[in-house]
Amino acid sequence: MSASDPVADERQAHREIRASESRLEFAMAGIFTILIAGTLYYVYQLFAPLVPATNLHIWASFTAFVTLVMAVTPIVFFIRRPSAQAIERYWSPFGKLVAILFDLSAAASVWLLLPFASEPLQLLMVIFYSAAISGQVISTAESIGTNVFAVLSIFGSAAIFFLQSDTEYAGSVAGFLMAFGGLMIVVALILKQAIRSAIASRLAAERLSGELAVALEDAQDARDARTRFIAAASHDLRQPLQAAMLFFQQMRRHPDPARREEAAEGVTHGFAEANALLERMMEHLRIESGAVTVHPEAVALAPLFAALADELRPAAAQAKLKVDVEATPLWVFADPTLVTRILRNLMQNAIVHSRAAQLRLSAASEGVQVRITVADDGVGFDEDFAAAAFDAYSQGGQGTGMGLGLSIARELARLMGGELALDGRGKGACFALTLPAAEAVVAPAAENTTSEVALTGIAVLVIDDDRAGATALANLLTLAGADARAVHDAAEIAAARDGAWRADVIVTDWHIGREMTGADAIAMLRPGWPDARALVMTGDAAPATARDIAATGWPLFIKPVDPAALGRAIVGG
Repeated sequence: MSASDPVADERQAHREIRASESRLEFAMAGIFTILIAGTLYYVYQLFAPLVPATNLHIWASFTAFVTLVMAVTPIVFFIRRPSAQAIERYWSPFGKLVAILFDLSAAASVWLLLPFASEPLQLLMVIFYSAAISGQVISTAESIGTNVFAVLSIFGSAAIFFLQSDTEYAGSVAGFLMAFGGLMIVVALILKQAIRSAIASRLAAERLSGELAVALEDAQDARDARTRFIAAASHDLRQPLQAAMLFFQQMRRHPDPARREEAAEGVTHGFAEANALLERMMEHLRIESGAVTVHPEAVALAPLFAALADELRPAAAQAKLKVDVEATPLWVFADPTLVTRILRNLMQNAIVHSRAAQLRLSAASEGVQVRITVADDGVGFDEDFAAAAFDAYSQGGQGTGMGLGLSIARELARLMGGELALDGRGKGACFALTLPAAEAVVAPAAENTTSEVALTGIAVLVIDDDRAGATALANLLTLAGADARAVHDAAEIAAARDGAWRADVIVTDWHIGREMTGADAIAMLRPGWPDARALVMTGDAAPATARDIAATGWPLFIKPVDPAALGRAIVGG
């Protein structure tokens, strides 16, 4: 959605206000014409016996023409219902022209009719002129220029006429006309401000009402989406946990050690799947809260593509799907971890849902960008899903899952300055990930590493008010070779700090009781252990918590924590 232009918005608001004023003016002009038409005919009847035929014919013809235009214009206006722009460009200037023509017809009566009238009739015409000016001020209050012209043309002409006459009240009448004319201009200014303020308030109320309706609709949509999400999450989490529970019962009861080992693997797999679902939920919340940190670098696509293909080929083979990877020399400037997660998600979706025979991963240069394509020849997507594919909680035709994968993938792409798009036209689906291009770099020689995480000689302090969880994690780290100890509250933290033992790494839960956070715990330990590295764990999905932890700069692990990933972080520093 494009950003709003304040100048354009103000211009549009003024146009709407002016259009509303014009609609009111045309309505009032129609009423004024009905009233004035009868008065003008009465004036014609009064002056017909007194005025020369030529003068009367000139004035009557011109006045009849103006009156007809004044009567027809409001009717045409309300039949056509012009837009605000058309009112501003055409109708408002035309309305002013009609008002000026009426003023000229009234001013003409001063010079064509009044010289032949008796003094009482002249005073009656002064009342007529005053009524005409008052009616025009009411019907065209917004147009100050038109009202000033009316006062000068009608009252000015009448004042000059009376000043040139030899009647004893000529000066008084002229003074009254000019004073009344000035008063009418002041009244017009006041009416203009009052009408404009009222219209502006009404338009503002309409805009606020519209914005409120949109906000309520968005809130309802968000609530419905969250309801679907909670239902899907509840279902999806129950599945692996149910499987893990059944495998656990088998592990306890089955007499065959081989079957117990198989059941143990089932328990591990069930919890791993549940953990992956929870991680996806947490990742979505971290993105929403702005707590995801991007570490861009030059990334070679060829080895990344090869690693993904090797990882996913077994699953693809089970789905009878062939994975083709195009050899590419291209590099991108992005976070390699996030790129891998995006492409893994797209490829896994194709393997599970596409019912395709072939999945192709390729890349092409597009100027300063690189376009990475994940395409399959499967069933594709219907138009309704394709339009909302990247909306959070949107599910595909199978109706399974939480509907977060594509939403997360697009947000991660945008965090790296890229974009993720879907082309579901034709056979299959084609996802295009666009990222900034990078120059190829020469990688340093890789150091020899072992495939297993060794924690031997590393002192680790585990801080968690969940005593069972802290003890279990410390014991697991000890099995991996670490010198691990667990503490659970401020008193135990202080005792560990003041003792002779020193930790190399501190693994702390974020919420330690109701009053203490992981940051508080680290602050307590820093005076004695200035060089100890800190890692944070939490099961709190609140966006505010994610932001607070991200602000510390410490690595974050979402519970349930993957021990292997935690071990690598402890070793890697």
